[in-house]
Amino acid sequence: MNMVVQDSDEVYEIISDPERLQSYKPTFKGKPRPKGLHFCLDLPHAEIKEWVFEEKEIVFSGVPDEVKAKLRWEHVGSTSITGMPGSMVPDSLILTQSFPPPKEIVTSLLANGYVFVGLGPGAPGGAVLDSEDLWFMKNDITKPGHVLDGKLHKIHVAPDSELGSGRLLVELRDRCNTDKEAFESYKKSKIEAAKHLDEERPNNLGFRAYKTSKSECSVLLELRVKHGLNGVALKQ
Repeated sequence: MNMVVQDSDEVYEIISDPERLQSYKPTFKGKPRPKGLHFCLDLPHAEIKEWVFEEKEIVFSGVPDEVKAKLRWEHVGSTSITGMPGSMVPDSLILTQSFPPPKEIVTSLLANGYVFVGLGPGAPGGAVLDSEDLWFMKNDITKPGHVLDGKLHKIHVAPDSELGSGRLLVELRDRCNTDKEAFESYKKSKIEAAKHLDEERPNNLGFRAYKTSKSECSVLLELRVKHGLNGVALKQ
């Protein structure tokens, strides 16, 4: 376990060091359980999407134009799939042309209230499947009167590569928005995994267990094989 690191230089050193990155698992002792982790059968997709792209403009405003031109922001996850149930926690994805990502985007995320929480889990037991899928979280969205006020926002930062989580997240969204069978497969797995969101577990482990459990649906297993995430950690 680690203390949370918020200094941009030190965070970038961790990201640039494969050994330190693999072992970086910060704890959040004393922090209240984030709002929005309960499961919703009817998410307000349009309102969430609007907020996600407002947040893009805020985060990207702190990045030089020449760097911004090499980044792509995507709204992914359940809140990007029309009619999909899920937690009131939007997911965004920043696709980069290289790894480590440009330091400027890391600095901007930290300056705008995001915390670097390390690599995202992906396999049963929380094993890391993609050693270049960086997670940043804002634990308390501030927008009075909005459905997301006080909620959590998660941002993936990952390379725009055929092998890895970035392309998988985009393809999962697009498949579920256009293919009824894929939609129903993912929806069923999410409903079954939702029990973890009601668990009062330290360090948001219930939320991580939910993320891991729902990844066992058939459409996700298919995409994991396609994008090289079939149970063996990438680029170790």
